[in-house]
Amino acid sequence: MENETISDTYDVIFIGSGMGSLTAASLLTQFAGKKVLILEKHFQPGGFTHEFQRKQGKFHWDVGIHYVGDMHEEGLCKKISDKVTGKKVIWKRMPDPFERLVFPNSTFDIYGDPAKFQADLIRRFPEEQPAIEKYLKDIKKTSALFGKSLMLRLSPPPLESFSELLGEGGIRTLKEYFDANFKSEELKGILAAQWGDHGLPPSKVAFAMHASLVQHYINGGYYPVGGAGRIFDAVEEIVVKGGGTVLSSTEVLEILVQDGKAVGVRTKALRGEGLEREFRAPVVVSCAGAYPTYTKLVPESVPVPFRNSLLDFYDRERMTTSLCLYLGLSDSPAKLGFKGENYWIFSSPDHDRNFSRRNDWIEGSGEIPNIYVSFPSLKNPEAKHHTADVITFTDYDHFAKWKSLPWKKRGEDYKSLKEKITNRMLMTLERRFPGFGKLVEYSELSTPITNEHFTSHPDGAIYGLACVAERYDKEKCPWFDVRTPVSGLYLTGADAGSPGIAGAMMAGLAAATAVVGDSRMLKLLRN
Repeated sequence: MENETISDTYDVIFIGSGMGSLTAASLLTQFAGKKVLILEKHFQPGGFTHEFQRKQGKFHWDVGIHYVGDMHEEGLCKKISDKVTGKKVIWKRMPDPFERLVFPNSTFDIYGDPAKFQADLIRRFPEEQPAIEKYLKDIKKTSALFGKSLMLRLSPPPLESFSELLGEGGIRTLKEYFDANFKSEELKGILAAQWGDHGLPPSKVAFAMHASLVQHYINGGYYPVGGAGRIFDAVEEIVVKGGGTVLSSTEVLEILVQDGKAVGVRTKALRGEGLEREFRAPVVVSCAGAYPTYTKLVPESVPVPFRNSLLDFYDRERMTTSLCLYLGLSDSPAKLGFKGENYWIFSSPDHDRNFSRRNDWIEGSGEIPNIYVSFPSLKNPEAKHHTADVITFTDYDHFAKWKSLPWKKRGEDYKSLKEKITNRMLMTLERRFPGFGKLVEYSELSTPITNEHFTSHPDGAIYGLACVAERYDKEKCPWFDVRTPVSGLYLTGADAGSPGIAGAMMAGLAAATAVVGDSRMLKLLRN
């Protein structure tokens, strides 16, 4: 829809079209009769649910969804997804094992069966049986507390709740839990191997975040049939039918605040003449992240009591960033034995060591310490051509000097660095899976400055602000909340929930609940 032909006024304006916004916008349209406007900076709406294609549409990739848990028939995420999309997104269960962990001298397969997961761990580490059984119980209890508290309080539960639940005074991080309960370093390496899904190693991540992640995938991984773009398509249809609008290539420059209340946004069109325009609504929901919202979008003249504390937190807990290599394949990877499972490949079972070495390989000749491999085309029954995603972690500093240059026009030095990184990642895969290189027909590397360019996420970090233990201390970190100090302004997305599509979806439910001010959104899940 052309910018000039749409209305200036709405009931709710959403900044960003990620999963948090899509969830809240759909629920508020369907069940509260709200006319909503979703504004997206990228030319392709959907946030990290959007997909793109190359080689005249031959190859398709999803930029953010690699797999999602809790999508079995009785799963909470499945219930929310069905409400949000009108049951128009079908989730296909990945084949078991859905995760394969690869260490220098061993492998471990994870099946979407809690009993088998426990049995496999005990079979490998019989001397740790009591600790393993306790761990799985603690994971379940902690995750339940986290989810219930987020929905009822609209914010993560306080840190002391987790300590009381575990009965282990002083346990905050995953490493502290491991050190208090396990002896085997190999076992610790297996249990923490999915840390790439939240971006922090055991010494830094809150045990509560780890617990939520493991429990989320305890019944296996799922992938949307037809690709992640089906999510946005389903929600857009609902929003437009309800009188709302989705506007892409539109950057929000400022949240308009009058007399302490959010009243709309000031925007700039990124296509055409770049005209500025104001849109008005009594409610604004930001999916841009806590840091951009409070430090850039809310004017400095508007008092935010924790603004300086948030700046300090961000400087102290800078998130690691990721590199994603998108591969188009000439033939099915099934010919090399892949069945659609994810691969987590590590140079050591010590994930803190792996994390500390995340930059060494770019400038030196060392091994890539952490690498994730996913095959979207083997997960999606509608895929016509084969693809792979390869992800590793690094720091933003390697790319910062090119950040101000236009996308796809960043010069030969940038291009050469990307080619070097691409070759190193492909060499790593070839060593692990001989013959893999012969399948690669097309490759394209996405860097943190590309993420930053399209999403405005600081440093191009894809997970939002860090899930360190301090995040759950409400007095120290009050910005991790759906509600904000500005009347009429709400937060959604990863910073109001937790990293990943499911975490953002839960935050979307919480945001919709906060906007209507009653429990009708939560009651929907019982129907």
